[in-house]
Amino acid sequence: MDYNKRIADFFEGRLTQQEAKEFLEFLESQEAEEYLSAEVIQLWSTKIKAGQYQWDNKDLWNRILESKESYAKPYLLKDQPEIYISWKTWFRAAVVFLVMAVGAAFFINKSSNPEKHEVVTNENFITKSNPNGKKTKLMLDDGSTIYLNSQSSVTYPLEFRTHRTIKLEGEAFFEVAKDSLNPFSVEANGIVTTAVGTSFNISTFNVDEKVAVTLVTGKVKLNQVGKHQFLQLVPGEESILSSTDHNIEKHQVNTLDKILWIEGVLRFDEATFQEMHDILERWYDVEIIVEGSPKNLNASGVFDKQESLRNVMNVMSKTLEFDFEINDQIVTVKFK
Repeated sequence: MDYNKRIADFFEGRLTQQEAKEFLEFLESQEAEEYLSAEVIQLWSTKIKAGQYQWDNKDLWNRILESKESYAKPYLLKDQPEIYISWKTWFRAAVVFLVMAVGAAFFINKSSNPEKHEVVTNENFITKSNPNGKKTKLMLDDGSTIYLNSQSSVTYPLEFRTHRTIKLEGEAFFEVAKDSLNPFSVEANGIVTTAVGTSFNISTFNVDEKVAVTLVTGKVKLNQVGKHQFLQLVPGEESILSSTDHNIEKHQVNTLDKILWIEGVLRFDEATFQEMHDILERWYDVEIIVEGSPKNLNASGVFDKQESLRNVMNVMSKTLEFDFEINDQIVTVKFK
């Protein structure tokens, strides 16, 4: 392989997604030490000096931040013991950084209109939605914040400050700004959650399309559309109900477990294969094809943000007893 040509093709954006992935994997391999010499640095320097890749690095960084739609709070790294790293490892890392920096610059310059969450506006309402594999943070005019999960949407009035009503499909976490004169209400699958200033999670990703309302702070009251029976929640309580339930009940939960998704943490708690199937399709924007019949087993696991789908499948497959293959956005699961 002509690696100088491959590097140049990477700079120019001529590689396919798969070729670019393979190239970056090569840069991190042991084999790369034989090729990543001063020629790579020279190639970088030559192209910059020739003016082939000129950009305002401050502007580039700002645009990267603007296009980054994740909202997880930053993690604090714990103190680690001092580790000696050889110059070869540092060299490979430096080269990978340089190549990725140029690739990022090219991608951003090429994509003048970065993808945003879908926004649909009519005369009176705004709808914002996320496809599979995407989560967003929305700031509302009244100061409230919505963390919108993948495969989810919210619709609310243009004049939101005085009409704080939202219709939800999917899952979202709400941090509500206090306004005693204008209550904040969310309707999902026929269940209305009303608050003044509080934080809570609502999910319609449940069996029989039931709505799970989990209260983290403050107080909320729940009622079914058109009915006058109310249920009040205090922090640490959850209610799972539908618009047709005759009795509305609540129970204690660990609220932190319920909102790990806003930090990008994936969690399964005694999940069936079907539950795992649905969550992973939304989380990674993949299609999971099943061959054979799932066994009556449950699995638990917690995966940090940016965990690869392959690692998740490796762990879950041990408990749920299946084999799998990943081919781009298609995952084939074969039960043993």
